[in-house]
Amino acid sequence: MSRLFRNALVSIATVALSSAGAARAQEAQTKTAPATGPGAVTAPTGGIRGEIPGQNDVLANIVDGNLTEKVTKGELVTFLSHYQIPDEEDRQALYDGGIERLVNTKLLMMYLARQQLTVPPDKIDEAVAQLTENLKKDGQDLASALVQNGVSMDNIRKQYEDRLRWQEYLKKNATEATLRKYASDHRDLFAGTQIRASHILMRVEPGASAPEKEKARQKLLQIKKDIEGGTITFAGAANKFSQDEANSGGAGGDLDYFTLASGYVEEFTDVAFKLKKGVISDPVESPFGYHLIQVTDRKEGKPVDFEQNKPYILQEFATELQKNVVTAERKRAKVDIKPMPKDLFVSQAPTAPAAGAATAPAPKAAPATPKS
Repeated sequence: MSRLFRNALVSIATVALSSAGAARAQEAQTKTAPATGPGAVTAPTGGIRGEIPGQNDVLANIVDGNLTEKVTKGELVTFLSHYQIPDEEDRQALYDGGIERLVNTKLLMMYLARQQLTVPPDKIDEAVAQLTENLKKDGQDLASALVQNGVSMDNIRKQYEDRLRWQEYLKKNATEATLRKYASDHRDLFAGTQIRASHILMRVEPGASAPEKEKARQKLLQIKKDIEGGTITFAGAANKFSQDEANSGGAGGDLDYFTLASGYVEEFTDVAFKLKKGVISDPVESPFGYHLIQVTDRKEGKPVDFEQNKPYILQEFATELQKNVVTAERKRAKVDIKPMPKDLFVSQAPTAPAAGAATAPAPKAAPATPKS
Protein backbone atom coordinates (compact mmCIF):
# COMPACT_ATOMS: atom_id res chain seq x y z
CA MET A 1 0.00 0.00 0.00
CA SER A 2 1.27 3.50 -0.81
CA ARG A 3 0.76 6.58 1.31
CA LEU A 4 0.98 10.33 0.82
CA PHE A 5 2.95 10.83 4.00
CA ARG A 6 4.79 13.93 5.08
CA ASN A 7 7.34 12.98 7.70
CA ALA A 8 6.54 14.56 11.07
CA LEU A 9 10.04 15.92 11.53
CA VAL A 10 10.22 17.64 8.14
CA SER A 11 6.70 18.98 8.42
CA ILE A 12 6.04 22.58 9.38
CA ALA A 13 2.56 21.66 10.56
CA THR A 14 2.77 21.85 14.35
CA VAL A 15 5.14 21.79 17.24
CA ALA A 16 4.94 18.98 19.78
CA LEU A 17 4.16 20.75 23.02
CA SER A 18 0.56 19.76 23.63
CA SER A 19 -1.38 16.73 24.81
CA ALA A 20 -1.17 14.53 27.86
CA GLY A 21 1.94 12.88 26.43
CA ALA A 22 4.02 16.04 26.59
CA ALA A 23 5.67 15.23 29.92
CA ARG A 24 6.35 11.68 28.77
CA ALA A 25 7.92 13.03 25.59
CA GLN A 26 10.22 15.26 27.62
CA GLU A 27 11.14 12.36 29.86
CA ALA A 28 11.89 10.16 26.84
CA GLN A 29 14.03 12.90 25.32
CA THR A 30 16.08 13.16 28.50
CA LYS A 31 16.59 9.41 28.63
CA THR A 32 17.54 9.01 24.96
CA ALA A 33 21.22 8.88 24.16
CA PRO A 34 22.49 10.99 21.24
CA ALA A 35 22.67 9.10 17.97
CA THR A 36 26.04 7.86 16.79
CA GLY A 37 27.32 6.24 13.65
CA PRO A 38 28.26 7.28 10.12
CA GLY A 39 26.66 10.59 9.22
CA ALA A 40 25.44 11.33 12.73
CA VAL A 41 24.68 14.91 13.62
CA THR A 42 27.56 16.72 15.28
CA ALA A 43 26.67 16.27 18.94
CA PRO A 44 28.25 17.44 22.17
CA THR A 45 30.78 15.01 23.57
CA GLY A 46 30.10 14.31 27.22
CA GLY A 47 27.28 16.80 27.08
CA ILE A 48 29.58 19.86 27.00
CA ARG A 49 27.89 22.47 24.82
CA GLY A 50 31.17 24.31 24.27
CA GLU A 51 32.37 21.40 22.18
CA ILE A 52 29.86 22.17 19.41
CA PRO A 53 31.83 24.21 16.87
CA GLY A 54 30.11 27.54 16.38
CA GLN A 55 27.34 26.70 18.85
CA ASN A 56 26.24 30.34 19.04
CA ASP A 57 26.06 30.83 15.28
CA VAL A 58 22.60 32.11 14.39
CA LEU A 59 20.75 29.91 11.89
CA ALA A 60 17.41 31.73 12.03
CA ASN A 61 16.31 35.19 13.12
CA ILE A 62 12.69 35.75 14.16
CA VAL A 63 11.11 39.18 14.59
CA ASP A 64 7.48 39.24 15.74
CA GLY A 65 6.31 42.69 16.74
CA ASN A 66 8.49 43.92 19.59
CA LEU A 67 9.79 40.42 20.31
CA THR A 68 12.87 38.88 18.75
CA GLU A 69 14.21 35.34 18.95
CA LYS A 70 16.89 33.30 17.24
CA VAL A 71 17.72 29.68 16.55
CA THR A 72 21.37 28.84 17.12
CA LYS A 73 23.46 26.04 15.79
CA GLY A 74 23.76 24.64 19.30
CA GLU A 75 19.99 24.47 19.66
CA LEU A 76 19.60 22.70 16.34
CA VAL A 77 22.39 20.24 17.08
CA THR A 78 20.83 19.39 20.44
CA PHE A 79 17.43 18.92 18.80
CA LEU A 80 18.79 16.71 16.02
CA SER A 81 21.30 14.77 18.12
CA HIS A 82 18.78 11.98 18.70
CA TYR A 83 18.50 11.18 14.99
CA GLN A 84 20.85 9.30 12.73
CA ILE A 85 21.26 10.48 9.15
CA PRO A 86 22.17 7.41 7.06
CA ASP A 87 21.89 9.03 3.62
CA GLU A 88 23.63 12.22 2.56
CA GLU A 89 20.68 13.33 0.42
CA ASP A 90 18.49 13.48 3.55
CA ARG A 91 20.62 16.06 5.29
CA GLN A 92 19.18 19.18 3.71
CA ALA A 93 15.63 17.95 4.36
CA LEU A 94 16.53 17.22 7.99
CA TYR A 95 18.09 20.65 8.40
CA ASP A 96 15.08 22.36 6.86
CA GLY A 97 12.68 20.37 9.02
CA GLY A 98 14.65 20.87 12.22
CA ILE A 99 14.90 24.63 11.68
CA GLU A 100 11.19 24.88 10.87
CA ARG A 101 10.30 22.92 14.00
CA LEU A 102 12.40 25.18 16.22
CA VAL A 103 11.17 28.36 14.52
CA ASN A 104 7.56 27.24 14.94
CA THR A 105 8.16 26.42 18.60
CA LYS A 106 9.65 29.84 19.24
CA LEU A 107 6.83 31.57 17.37
CA LEU A 108 4.32 29.75 19.55
CA MET A 109 6.20 30.76 22.69
CA MET A 110 6.43 34.37 21.50
CA TYR A 111 2.68 34.38 20.94
CA LEU A 112 2.04 32.97 24.40
CA ALA A 113 4.36 35.55 25.91
CA ARG A 114 2.13 38.27 24.45
CA GLN A 115 -0.84 36.64 26.20
CA GLN A 116 0.87 37.40 29.52
CA LEU A 117 0.33 33.92 30.92
CA THR A 118 2.42 33.48 34.05
CA VAL A 119 3.77 30.19 35.35
CA PRO A 120 4.49 29.97 39.12
CA PRO A 121 8.06 28.71 39.81
CA ASP A 122 6.67 26.05 42.16
CA LYS A 123 4.83 24.46 39.23
CA ILE A 124 8.14 24.15 37.39
CA ASP A 125 9.72 22.73 40.55
CA GLU A 126 6.99 20.07 40.65
CA ALA A 127 7.62 19.13 37.01
CA VAL A 128 11.37 18.82 37.55
CA ALA A 129 10.79 16.78 40.71
CA GLN A 130 8.55 14.40 38.75
CA LEU A 131 11.19 14.07 36.05
CA THR A 132 13.81 13.33 38.70
CA GLU A 133 11.58 10.64 40.23
CA ASN A 134 10.88 9.05 36.85
CA LEU A 135 14.60 8.88 36.07
CA LYS A 136 15.31 7.44 39.52
CA LYS A 137 12.85 4.59 38.83
CA ASP A 138 14.93 3.76 35.75
CA GLY A 139 18.16 3.76 37.71
CA GLN A 140 19.31 7.17 36.49
CA ASP A 141 19.86 10.56 38.05
CA LEU A 142 18.96 13.94 36.58
CA ALA A 143 22.47 15.40 36.71
CA SER A 144 23.92 12.52 34.66
CA ALA A 145 21.03 12.63 32.21
CA LEU A 146 21.59 16.35 31.63
CA VAL A 147 25.28 15.78 30.93
CA GLN A 148 24.55 12.83 28.66
CA ASN A 149 22.11 14.85 26.59
CA GLY A 150 24.05 18.09 26.58
CA VAL A 151 21.33 20.23 28.17
CA SER A 152 21.38 22.46 31.22
CA MET A 153 18.97 22.67 34.12
CA ASP A 154 18.04 26.18 32.98
CA ASN A 155 17.09 24.72 29.60
CA ILE A 156 14.96 22.01 31.20
CA ARG A 157 13.19 24.54 33.40
CA LYS A 158 12.56 26.80 30.40
CA GLN A 159 11.05 23.89 28.46
CA TYR A 160 8.73 23.08 31.35
CA GLU A 161 7.81 26.74 31.72
CA ASP A 162 6.92 26.90 28.03
CA ARG A 163 4.91 23.69 28.25
CA LEU A 164 3.00 24.81 31.34
CA ARG A 165 2.26 28.17 29.72
CA TRP A 166 0.87 26.33 26.70
CA GLN A 167 -1.24 24.08 28.91
CA GLU A 168 -2.72 27.16 30.60
CA TYR A 169 -3.57 28.67 27.21
CA LEU A 170 -5.09 25.38 26.06
CA LYS A 171 -7.19 25.15 29.22
CA LYS A 172 -8.69 28.57 28.51
CA ASN A 173 -9.58 27.63 24.94
CA ALA A 174 -10.62 23.98 25.25
CA THR A 175 -14.00 24.51 26.88
CA GLU A 176 -16.58 21.73 26.98
CA ALA A 177 -18.72 23.44 24.35
CA THR A 178 -15.72 24.06 22.09
CA LEU A 179 -14.58 20.44 22.28
CA ARG A 180 -18.06 19.09 21.56
CA LYS A 181 -18.33 21.32 18.49
CA TYR A 182 -14.86 20.26 17.38
CA ALA A 183 -15.82 16.59 17.72
CA SER A 184 -18.95 17.18 15.67
CA ASP A 185 -17.10 19.10 12.97
CA HIS A 186 -14.47 16.34 12.74
CA ARG A 187 -16.77 13.35 13.02
CA ASP A 188 -14.96 11.38 10.29
CA LEU A 189 -11.70 11.61 12.23
CA PHE A 190 -13.03 10.47 15.59
CA ALA A 191 -15.45 7.91 14.16
CA GLY A 192 -12.67 6.24 12.16
CA THR A 193 -14.41 6.67 8.80
CA GLN A 194 -12.47 5.02 5.98
CA ILE A 195 -12.33 5.87 2.31
CA ARG A 196 -10.69 4.12 -0.57
CA ALA A 197 -9.25 6.49 -3.15
CA SER A 198 -7.09 6.61 -6.24
CA HIS A 199 -4.97 9.50 -7.44
CA ILE A 200 -2.92 10.74 -10.37
CA LEU A 201 0.12 12.79 -9.43
CA MET A 202 1.95 15.40 -11.47
CA ARG A 203 5.10 16.15 -9.49
CA VAL A 204 5.95 19.80 -8.87
CA GLU A 205 8.56 21.04 -6.43
CA PRO A 206 7.16 23.34 -3.69
CA GLY A 207 9.38 26.19 -4.92
CA ALA A 208 8.42 25.78 -8.57
CA SER A 209 7.49 28.83 -10.62
CA ALA A 210 3.87 29.76 -11.32
CA PRO A 211 4.17 28.69 -15.00
CA GLU A 212 5.49 25.26 -13.94
CA LYS A 213 2.62 24.79 -11.53
CA GLU A 214 0.08 25.92 -14.09
CA LYS A 215 1.50 23.49 -16.66
CA ALA A 216 0.91 20.60 -14.23
CA ARG A 217 -2.61 21.81 -13.44
CA GLN A 218 -3.54 22.08 -17.11
CA LYS A 219 -2.15 18.60 -17.79
CA LEU A 220 -4.37 17.16 -15.05
CA LEU A 221 -7.40 19.12 -16.22
CA GLN A 222 -6.99 17.59 -19.67
CA ILE A 223 -6.63 14.12 -18.17
CA LYS A 224 -9.79 14.70 -16.12
CA LYS A 225 -11.63 15.81 -19.27
CA ASP A 226 -10.51 12.66 -21.10
CA ILE A 227 -11.62 10.41 -18.22
CA GLU A 228 -15.02 12.07 -17.95
CA GLY A 229 -15.32 11.91 -21.74
CA GLY A 230 -14.81 8.16 -21.69
CA THR A 231 -11.63 8.03 -23.76
CA ILE A 232 -9.64 6.54 -20.87
CA THR A 233 -10.38 5.17 -17.42
CA PHE A 234 -9.05 6.71 -14.21
CA ALA A 235 -6.92 3.61 -13.58
CA GLY A 236 -5.62 3.65 -17.12
CA ALA A 237 -4.72 7.33 -16.87
CA ALA A 238 -2.98 6.74 -13.55
CA ASN A 239 -0.92 3.91 -15.00
CA LYS A 240 0.00 6.04 -18.02
CA PHE A 241 0.54 9.50 -16.54
CA SER A 242 0.94 9.40 -12.74
CA GLN A 243 4.39 10.33 -11.47
CA ASP A 244 3.93 8.54 -8.17
CA GLU A 245 6.65 5.88 -7.91
CA ALA A 246 4.36 3.71 -5.80
CA ASN A 247 2.00 3.43 -8.76
CA SER A 248 4.48 1.33 -10.76
CA GLY A 249 3.20 -2.11 -11.61
CA GLY A 250 -0.24 -1.10 -12.80
CA ALA A 251 -1.88 -0.19 -9.48
CA GLY A 252 -4.11 2.31 -11.27
CA GLY A 253 -3.38 4.95 -8.63
CA ASP A 254 -5.20 2.95 -5.93
CA LEU A 255 -4.26 3.96 -2.39
CA ASP A 256 -6.41 1.31 -0.67
CA TYR A 257 -8.45 2.23 2.44
CA PHE A 258 -7.25 4.91 4.84
CA THR A 259 -8.57 7.14 7.62
CA LEU A 260 -7.94 10.74 8.58
CA ALA A 261 -5.51 9.43 11.20
CA SER A 262 -3.46 7.45 8.68
CA GLY A 263 -0.86 10.18 8.28
CA TYR A 264 -1.67 11.49 4.81
CA VAL A 265 -0.97 15.16 4.13
CA GLU A 266 -3.91 17.39 5.00
CA GLU A 267 -4.04 19.04 1.59
CA PHE A 268 -4.93 15.62 0.18
CA THR A 269 -7.30 14.35 2.86
CA ASP A 270 -9.19 17.65 3.19
CA VAL A 271 -10.41 17.16 -0.38
CA ALA A 272 -10.63 13.36 -0.49
CA PHE A 273 -12.95 12.98 2.51
CA LYS A 274 -15.37 15.55 1.08
CA LEU A 275 -15.64 13.91 -2.34
CA LYS A 276 -18.65 11.85 -3.28
CA LYS A 277 -17.98 8.33 -4.48
CA GLY A 278 -16.96 8.26 -8.14
CA VAL A 279 -16.47 12.02 -8.48
CA ILE A 280 -13.09 13.25 -9.75
CA SER A 281 -11.61 16.27 -8.01
CA ASP A 282 -10.11 19.29 -9.69
CA PRO A 283 -6.29 19.43 -9.39
CA VAL A 284 -5.31 19.47 -5.70
CA GLU A 285 -1.99 21.01 -4.68
CA SER A 286 0.13 19.32 -2.02
CA PRO A 287 3.84 19.49 -1.10
CA PHE A 288 4.41 16.82 -3.75
CA GLY A 289 2.71 18.48 -6.70
CA TYR A 290 -0.84 18.29 -8.05
CA HIS A 291 -3.30 15.40 -7.79
CA LEU A 292 -6.53 14.24 -9.32
CA ILE A 293 -8.41 12.28 -6.67
CA GLN A 294 -11.27 9.83 -7.05
CA VAL A 295 -12.95 8.14 -4.08
CA THR A 296 -13.97 4.60 -4.96
CA ASP A 297 -15.51 3.50 -1.65
CA ARG A 298 -16.43 4.85 1.78
CA LYS A 299 -16.99 3.04 5.08
CA GLU A 300 -18.69 5.13 7.74
CA GLY A 301 -17.19 4.94 11.21
CA LYS A 302 -18.85 4.24 14.53
CA PRO A 303 -20.80 6.82 16.54
CA VAL A 304 -18.49 8.93 18.70
CA ASP A 305 -18.83 8.71 22.48
CA PHE A 306 -17.66 12.16 23.56
CA GLU A 307 -16.74 11.33 27.15
CA GLN A 308 -14.88 8.18 26.19
CA ASN A 309 -12.96 9.92 23.42
CA LYS A 310 -12.44 13.24 25.20
CA PRO A 311 -8.65 12.82 25.70
CA TYR A 312 -8.20 12.06 21.99
CA ILE A 313 -10.50 14.96 21.03
CA LEU A 314 -8.53 17.30 23.29
CA GLN A 315 -5.25 16.13 21.79
CA GLU A 316 -6.42 16.74 18.22
CA PHE A 317 -7.94 20.09 19.17
CA ALA A 318 -4.65 21.13 20.78
CA THR A 319 -2.70 20.14 17.70
CA GLU A 320 -4.97 22.16 15.43
CA LEU A 321 -4.92 25.11 17.82
CA GLN A 322 -1.13 25.12 17.76
CA LYS A 323 -1.08 24.88 13.99
CA ASN A 324 -3.49 27.78 13.64
CA VAL A 325 -1.46 29.95 16.02
CA VAL A 326 1.81 29.15 14.27
CA THR A 327 0.32 29.68 10.80
CA ALA A 328 -0.95 33.12 11.82
CA GLU A 329 2.38 33.98 13.45
CA ARG A 330 4.32 32.94 10.33
CA LYS A 331 2.28 35.44 8.35
CA ARG A 332 2.95 38.35 10.69
CA ALA A 333 6.51 37.55 11.75
CA LYS A 334 9.69 38.09 9.81
CA VAL A 335 11.71 34.88 9.69
CA ASP A 336 15.18 34.80 8.15
CA ILE A 337 16.61 31.27 7.85
CA LYS A 338 20.27 30.86 6.98
CA PRO A 339 21.70 28.18 4.63
CA MET A 340 22.71 24.90 6.21
CA PRO A 341 26.24 25.10 7.70
CA LYS A 342 28.68 22.90 5.83
CA ASP A 343 30.02 21.48 9.09
CA LEU A 344 26.63 20.62 10.64
CA PHE A 345 27.04 16.89 9.97
CA VAL A 346 30.15 14.81 10.58
CA SER A 347 30.99 11.15 10.07
CA GLN A 348 31.71 9.26 13.23
CA ALA A 349 32.89 5.74 13.80
CA PRO A 350 30.03 3.54 15.04
CA THR A 351 30.01 3.12 18.81
CA ALA A 352 27.99 0.86 21.03
CA PRO A 353 25.03 2.65 22.62
CA ALA A 354 24.81 2.82 26.39
CA ALA A 355 23.02 -0.04 28.06
CA GLY A 356 19.31 0.42 27.71
CA ALA A 357 19.66 3.57 25.62
CA ALA A 358 17.13 4.12 22.88
CA THR A 359 18.12 5.54 19.50
CA ALA A 360 15.57 7.39 17.43
CA PRO A 361 15.00 6.01 13.91
CA ALA A 362 16.45 8.11 11.12
CA PRO A 363 13.79 10.43 9.74
CA LYS A 364 13.53 10.37 5.96
CA ALA A 365 12.55 13.12 3.57
CA ALA A 366 9.30 11.52 2.55
CA PRO A 367 8.59 11.10 -1.17
CA ALA A 368 5.03 11.55 -2.37
CA THR A 369 3.87 7.99 -1.71
CA PRO A 370 6.59 5.88 -0.11
CA LYS A 371 5.80 2.21 0.29
CA SER A 372 4.94 1.28 3.84
